[in-house]
Parts: sequence; structure tokens; C-alpha cells
Amino acid sequence: MKISREIPLHRLDHKDVYASYAEEIDLGDFSTSHRIDFFAVIWYCSDRDTQYIDFEPYPVKTNLVYLLARNQVHALPGVPPKAKVLLLSKEFFDRIEEEDLRFLFFPFNNEAIVIPDEQTETLSRLFDLILHENKNDNESRLLHFYTNAYLLQLQRLSQNSTTRSALIDPRMRKLFQLISIHYKSQKLVGFYADKIGLSAKRVNQIVTEKTGITVSQLIYNYILIEAKREISHHDKSFKEIAIDLGFKGQSYFSRFFKRHTGTTPESFRQRHL
Repeated sequence: MKISREIPLHRLDHKDVYASYAEEIDLGDFSTSHRIDFFAVIWYCSDRDTQYIDFEPYPVKTNLVYLLARNQVHALPGVPPKAKVLLLSKEFFDRIEEEDLRFLFFPFNNEAIVIPDEQTETLSRLFDLILHENKNDNESRLLHFYTNAYLLQLQRLSQNSTTRSALIDPRMRKLFQLISIHYKSQKLVGFYADKIGLSAKRVNQIVTEKTGITVSQLIYNYILIEAKREISHHDKSFKEIAIDLGFKGQSYFSRFFKRHTGTTPESFRQRHL
């Protein structure tokens, strides 16, 4: 009998907004890798073991906030920490008009937002407003108003994040949007430079100044994230994954993966099964 390795998917069934304390959430097993079908704001209120976002380790500490985008892979092994959790459906998220707030959930950057002690009371009050409305009248307009205010406070605190602050530059936003759409088929800097209306050299200069890495490295990071998702829990062969990600064949893909991760696709799959 063939055993499926499809990654579990957590859904928000029949809900646009779900505000809750972590211990009250019942969407599935959070301890093992799962893909989310919503956008999540997780504000940790206690220290626990390491969590994993797209298979990379990140600390779980009091007053660290993580914003996860739809389709990202998350795992929280061990004893669940205390946390204030806000989950938004794609439909609700798409109705957020401020582009700056939507870009907080940029899936390439999983760096935590640190909440200073003097800001915890303000954010707690906003979360409580969302929680109260969500559990009572559940008025959509009020939930949008409270959620926007909550995210706006987080945006202010995110300015110390290199990648999120880089997204203030409209050229960077357009570049990230283009890469997220075309990274499987377009791996040359010139393609993106033409779309933005700059030379390849200038685009690389801007990206390096803003993020510390090159455009090629940005593209590779997108490919690697999706490759890890596909390898870890899908039944696709390595050849199928290679073709889907725009490689000429499995051998090209395997060399690329090992060069950038230090391990082969086969070893990565075995480790994460």
C-alpha cells in the first residue's frame, strides 16, 4: 500500500477571522510540519523550544511576533507555548487596502518583530478588541478596523527588520512581486531588470544595499523554499520536482540543492519524513 506523504493542511473553515489564545485553538496538530491556508500573527507570551518556519529554526521567546503567509509550512515541537494568535482568511486579507500592511506577511522574511515592554499594553488592548468582537457580534467592519490598527502597530515596530524596511522602496516591492510569480521560469537578473525599467547592474546594487544579498540569491531562496516543501511531504519524484521548478533535469536540480543546502534532496526527504 502506498503511504501518502502529503503535508497536513490547516484550514479556517467558515471563518474570516479567528482570534484566540494558543491553548484554545483546535485546527490540527501544530507539533509537526503543517501548511497553513490562512495568514497568521503569532505573538508568543512565554519561552519554549525552537519552532520551524519553512523548515528553518526560529526562537520562541516572550514578546516575539511572527507573521506567516498563506501556504507557509510551520512546526512547533514540544510543549505548546502561551501565545496570542490572530488568523485571517485569504478573503479577509485581500480586503486589507493598505499595501504596507499586506507586505508585513512577506513569506521570504520570517524574522520576528520584537515587542518592547512599553508597547505590550497597547498591543494587548488591540488584540483584546479583536478577540471580543470575534467572539460576539463579529462585525466585519469593526474587525477590519481593529485588525488594521493592530497590524499598523506591528509595522511601526518592524522598521528594524532589514527585509521589511527594504519593502518601503517601491522598486523592491515590484521586484519581490515579480520574483514570486516568475522564479520557476525566469532565473536571470536581466528579465526582472527589464520589467522594473533599470539595468541589471543597478537592480543588483539596490538589492544588495537593501538586503545584503544579490538578485540571484533572492531567486535561489524562492526556489529552495518551494523545493523543501515539495521534497519533504509530497509524493512527487525528484525528477517531477526538478521540472516543475524549471530545471532541465533531476541532476541539475540535485546539484543546485546540494550546493545551497549542503545536503542532497534524498537526504533532506529522509530527514523530514
